[in-house]
Amino acid sequence: MLAQPAVFWFNDPVGPDDTVVVTGDALDQVTGATVSRLQDAESGAGSTAAKAVDILQSNSQSLKFVIPKDFAAGLYHFTLRSPDGTFSANLNLPTIYWTQGNLGEAASPGEWLRIFGRNIVRRPDRARLVLTPDGGGTPIKPALSGGGMWQATFQLPDDAKAGRYRARLSNGDGGDGEWVDAGYFEVRASAPDPGHSFDVRAYGAVGDGKANSTRQVRLALEAASEKGGGTVYFPRGRYLISETLVIPPGVSLRGERTDLVNLVFPDFTDAPDVLIKGTSRFSIEDLTIYASNHGHIISGGLIGNEPAPDASDIAIRRVRIRASAFRGHMTPQQTFQRMGVLQMRYPASPDSIRLSGDRIVVSDCDVVGSGRSLYLLRVSNGVVSGNILNNGRFGWYSITGSNRVIFENNTVAAADLQGSGGGINTLSNAVSASENIFVSRNSFKGLIGGDREAMTTDGPGGYYFGGAQSTAPNQISLLGALNDRVVSSKWAGAVVMVVDGTGAGQAVRVAEFTQTQAPSQMSITLDRPLQVSLDATSVICVNQMQQNYLIIDNQFEDTGVAAQTYGTALNHVIAGNRSVRTGGFYARAGIYFHFQPGWQLQLLDNRIVEGNSYQAGPDREISSGEAVVAVQGIQPDNRPNRPPLLRAIVVRGNQLDQDSHIEVRGVSPASPGIRDIIVEGNTIGASRGGAVSMDRGVVWQVERRNGTNSLSK
Repeated sequence: MLAQPAVFWFNDPVGPDDTVVVTGDALDQVTGATVSRLQDAESGAGSTAAKAVDILQSNSQSLKFVIPKDFAAGLYHFTLRSPDGTFSANLNLPTIYWTQGNLGEAASPGEWLRIFGRNIVRRPDRARLVLTPDGGGTPIKPALSGGGMWQATFQLPDDAKAGRYRARLSNGDGGDGEWVDAGYFEVRASAPDPGHSFDVRAYGAVGDGKANSTRQVRLALEAASEKGGGTVYFPRGRYLISETLVIPPGVSLRGERTDLVNLVFPDFTDAPDVLIKGTSRFSIEDLTIYASNHGHIISGGLIGNEPAPDASDIAIRRVRIRASAFRGHMTPQQTFQRMGVLQMRYPASPDSIRLSGDRIVVSDCDVVGSGRSLYLLRVSNGVVSGNILNNGRFGWYSITGSNRVIFENNTVAAADLQGSGGGINTLSNAVSASENIFVSRNSFKGLIGGDREAMTTDGPGGYYFGGAQSTAPNQISLLGALNDRVVSSKWAGAVVMVVDGTGAGQAVRVAEFTQTQAPSQMSITLDRPLQVSLDATSVICVNQMQQNYLIIDNQFEDTGVAAQTYGTALNHVIAGNRSVRTGGFYARAGIYFHFQPGWQLQLLDNRIVEGNSYQAGPDREISSGEAVVAVQGIQPDNRPNRPPLLRAIVVRGNQLDQDSHIEVRGVSPASPGIRDIIVEGNTIGASRGGAVSMDRGVVWQVERRNGTNSLSK
């Protein structure tokens, strides 16, 4: 008996003459496919009858077809026919990754609500969001204040009533039947300001830069805490602080204006671990911090290096930091000694701003420090916007194990030749996932220290790679041994990716892991049932989840790799970015202390203006090479019959002006590292490496509509 085809994923956005890859199970049973364009809200506008299309490269795990060239842009409906029935779906509908408001998973009247994903706004003049009260009532129709293919920002009316709402979204294409659910959202008022103000001068602080104001500022902080919160206010002045300031919950440290108020820390012989810290519900605003020999500058939501339980509502706004542990006329020997002390105390380098918790804001700050400019650990509902972040010696920026973070309109640079870039990662044994990160409209420039990567994903190791078999629709039994270096004690939230055998191409999450002495009795409860049950042929990997990164419309100049996925990756998009003298844009997977696949990744409409790179191309041992748009599944060439590392990859619409090319490497013909890749509609200028390079470690590939042009300006 023939198996019923199942569909796991298909790519969009797509337009006329674009290729669609469908992944699933038993897709070799599909005998025919049709595509139609859905009618827009204007009666009859743009609709087309279903048209039969050729099925390309059909096999059990995938098939491909092309949207008819004569169709207009819009929403498309496709149908796959098989002897056991049909499967139908719509292309270019909104695929929602997450929603976020000014209060995290809620928004207050008059404030913003944002939606992230794919195909969020296709026609701004017609895109709509409707919030219907849970239990009935008058819907709210927030105004669209900005957005595009990957996100939308809506403004709630000032008179929006508090309550729980069901959200429905139209991206502007299609008719009334093509709205999608955007989940539930809460409208509630912001927490009231306590209204108390405590002027540090009233407690004896002088502000002349000479008299020690530590005790006086602490008295003001204690008074604010005793009142249940308030603002500790610094009028214009320079305030010498010689010990750590601890901000109580509910208290704001606020200056008269950033350029008028300086908190000055001396050149400590033995610097405190943190200069200013708090655990939860505090803010620092409108002041400048000067420090010489120092550890961490600002720390919030952490107890030591661990996230504080229930930390939330921390804001760092309009703060300038100027901190150098190497200030003054230090000899080379003194500099070397200072570097050794810092590396011993802070293995990842001291942080200028380090935060953890829910509802975290870092906005309009200007940071120069001796190490990492920014470290976020297990942050949820974070906004990092409008900052200047300068990484110091061996410094970088790090978004670690976080969920729902907006990182936009920042400038990231290096204040030291050994300052590097940074990115998104799971580099902590306290996390099982990193997901839902929006990196957009940032400028990354002059990052040439270390690996020089401006925006990379990271997280070596894993939990398990081997056989697995279904014991229930949402439960599997592990048939082998755990990884010899299990990456984290936390399994809940990790990703299970079926990489080979029956059910290959499915990705689900760990809800619970049960371990016993006998390996055959180890089991995983999944967050949802598998579409296709696993059998003795199935192979899975369990890794820290990294999913739903949107790297959109950024500018990269004089860095190593501009933006890349590295290791485990699911549903990332790198689109609309611009590169000048960088290594280019990469989707890369390999054996990164563990089998780490990348699936369903799209590199779209990026531009490489100048591809000359400084030790940053595919071979970093070469001092000057070409930039690339690269897809690399680095499979060991001496291990036959290994599963592919990369699958369902789309490289489309990229413009490579000069000294750059497209490179697709799966390495091993015996174990192809890449399957189901589309390389189409790209334009490649003058290149010494050819237009598109594809090795024999790639299977089920489509290469079409790629062109060359003369040297572009």
